[in-house]
Amino acid sequence: MPSPAARLRFVSCALAALVGLGLPALADDDERPHPEKSVRAVRALTPPKLDGIFDDEVWSEAGRATDFWHLDANNRDPAPATEKTEFQVAYDDEALYIAVMCYDSEPDKIVSRRTRREEEAERDWVRVRLDPHHDHKGGAYFIVGPSGWQKDGVLFDNSWGSDTWNGVWEAETRLSDKGWSAEYRIPYHVLRFAESAEYMWGVTVHRNISRKQEETQWILHREGDGGIASRFGHLTGIEGVSPPTHLEVLPFTLGRSSFAARDDSGSRATDLFGSTGLDLRYGLSSNISLNATFNPDFGQVEADPAVVNLSVFETFFREQRPFFVEGSSVFNMPGVYLFGVTGYSSLFHSRRIGRRPGRFGIPDGAAEISRPDASTILGAAKLSGKTESGMSFAVLETLTAAEYALLEETTTNPVTGKTQRVERDHLVEPMTNHFVARAVQDVGALSKLGATMTAMNGEGFAPAYVGSIDATRRFSEGGARVFGRLAASRNGAFDDRSRGYEGALLLEDWSGTWSGQAYADVRSRGFDTNDLGFTLRSDIVQSGAWGSLVPRRPFFIFRTSMWMVDAHSNWNFDGDRLSRGYGGWGFNTLKNYWESGWAIHRYLDHIDDLATRGGPPMLIPPTWDWRSNIGTDGRRPVKLDAEVSGGWTDGRISTNSRYGVGVELKPASNVQVSIQPSYSTRHDDSQWVENMDADGDGEDDRFVFGELDQDVFDLGVRASLSLTTKLSLQTYLQSFVVNGDYTAFKELAAPRTYSFTRVDQSELSGNPDFSNRSLRGNMVLRWEYEPGSTLFLVWSQNRHGSVDFDNPDFKPLPSVRDSFTDDGEDVFLIKLNYWMGM
Repeated sequence: MPSPAARLRFVSCALAALVGLGLPALADDDERPHPEKSVRAVRALTPPKLDGIFDDEVWSEAGRATDFWHLDANNRDPAPATEKTEFQVAYDDEALYIAVMCYDSEPDKIVSRRTRREEEAERDWVRVRLDPHHDHKGGAYFIVGPSGWQKDGVLFDNSWGSDTWNGVWEAETRLSDKGWSAEYRIPYHVLRFAESAEYMWGVTVHRNISRKQEETQWILHREGDGGIASRFGHLTGIEGVSPPTHLEVLPFTLGRSSFAARDDSGSRATDLFGSTGLDLRYGLSSNISLNATFNPDFGQVEADPAVVNLSVFETFFREQRPFFVEGSSVFNMPGVYLFGVTGYSSLFHSRRIGRRPGRFGIPDGAAEISRPDASTILGAAKLSGKTESGMSFAVLETLTAAEYALLEETTTNPVTGKTQRVERDHLVEPMTNHFVARAVQDVGALSKLGATMTAMNGEGFAPAYVGSIDATRRFSEGGARVFGRLAASRNGAFDDRSRGYEGALLLEDWSGTWSGQAYADVRSRGFDTNDLGFTLRSDIVQSGAWGSLVPRRPFFIFRTSMWMVDAHSNWNFDGDRLSRGYGGWGFNTLKNYWESGWAIHRYLDHIDDLATRGGPPMLIPPTWDWRSNIGTDGRRPVKLDAEVSGGWTDGRISTNSRYGVGVELKPASNVQVSIQPSYSTRHDDSQWVENMDADGDGEDDRFVFGELDQDVFDLGVRASLSLTTKLSLQTYLQSFVVNGDYTAFKELAAPRTYSFTRVDQSELSGNPDFSNRSLRGNMVLRWEYEPGSTLFLVWSQNRHGSVDFDNPDFKPLPSVRDSFTDDGEDVFLIKLNYWMGM
């Protein structure tokens, strides 16, 4: 078997060949399919009134684009749209105007759900896509629903889109006996384009008819067709317009009152806090923009869900803070999706910025009273854009404040010699700078070279650096691609610096009826991106392959289907097989628009080199995992979902199962309620408990496990009420109950085995049983009182309690009821921002 180092050399050589040989040959590969359809914009001498009526003079002069198509029931062959759609375009010195008329033979059946901006729901809609650069690679899209709902996003790489961007633009809609209409005003400052005497942009319009599940398109994009922006039609006629250098300023002010959990005396500490801050966006040129925030506050952001994690791996929580979410796609680095135990390595994970303070420990003998939940972000700035030569780039710089924990210590009075308890602040997180940069150079029409760097520096700790280069070679639009990446890291303490490397290689093609992926990934022992990224583990070599079948026509009861098989094998640099297995799964949409899915996987026996938390490797028996789910038609007022999953080891010495249901209610066009209860239970024959140093030499030599019976009940509730498209109320509530009971304690008898010897519970350092409940939730009233300007009223709560161990039986429903009366923290916040465009 080749060594891991040999495999890394293979990956490196393959990447070098890709960069040195494959990419230069693409320099002249610039052919793209350019549709012949075009629409001409006319200049508006007077801006049209946004009302969705189209009675302004300019709309009587503008030409109409018609001839919409859709894919027939076979999801393959083009057919004329069943309902007529047409659009017109106008412009002036400040903005682009688009009028879309959606005729409907049954206007009373138009689905017009009212939600706040960006919130998804089943509805009719119109989507306008624009490519102002006309580079056939990127652009922006703007979606409007009959109720006035809006959503927007950006397009990248001629292959995918992201809704993390939010622009300030306007649209008005109107329902009539002919159908519904949408009238857009898109200011030039939300579009990036270079100055020209006359412009030619890319454009296309899509319309969704919910009741028919029909998406009609001006430029038809068939299933499996590659490319997005390269298939747009042409927008002509715009002239005498200069791209603005635009400044957007968003100052905010807030007030917050926090009520802490009651202390032993029953009193409740109260904290009143006020703050101001500023967000800004500045267009340095038509292609480059700067986003910055000073003293940001994210009090309106939903709290992370409660979880129970007894594994050695960290739990991943997604980013929800607006500054880091908006425009985050520019930092996305194409990775290798790896099936197995550790997933792919992310070089940048923005949740690391502003994390809970804890870099420095507390002195021996001190008791911690409190510490902040997060590090304060003093300021952050993002610079992003694309050069005329085809290089996209993004740079992020942030600064977080020093943070202190409040400690209580025993000291001796030098005069009296008496001991006394004193409180003092202790530095647990220094002022820290975070830096991230990424650049991607287009090479020809289909390929790219990229590079990424991250750095973290602060007072009192050694800096951490990560860098990478990557290359992507596509063979056709939307077709096969080869991706490779080499990365290196340097971090650790001043006196214990470590270096590491990663090499990844991927070949995939998801465009045809038969498609798949093959990958290899090598990470050395010292590779670590967790200062600013997310990597579950290093010292691993991962390899595997997927294969999929996607029937292009409906058959039997299936409208669409995707069935996949996979196999993988992972090992460490000592040659231990860490994971190996195979399986399959599928996703189906039925002809009645129900959805179903299934999965089954077999994991063969393997070595776990982390199970003993620093001790010897341990053998893991073979296991089976499976899952099945079904969901009803999402267009209906009531949608039901159900999922059942489970697993077991050979001989059923360990088992697990989970049962979940979901109910989505839409009692009115502006109300949505989602209720998702789930119950899971598992019996783990060998859950790690603790390590012991039996001979007192300072090194652990006994590795204790126990049989764990664990029950979890999780209830999530979401509700949304949209009084208008600008005024909405959302609430989220999670009640979480977990109970864990350990028995039959034992220690690993020998390395690389699954054999144990008994351990008496009296030898343990404590009782590892646990029984906890929590209630987390927030309620947010959001009013966009002017375009881009918002008022937030927020109430968030975090309550927690535990069950008496004298009566530890798992009782989920009484625990959910009791969680509402548990002690906890309540926070009330009012935040007002005001958008100014200059």
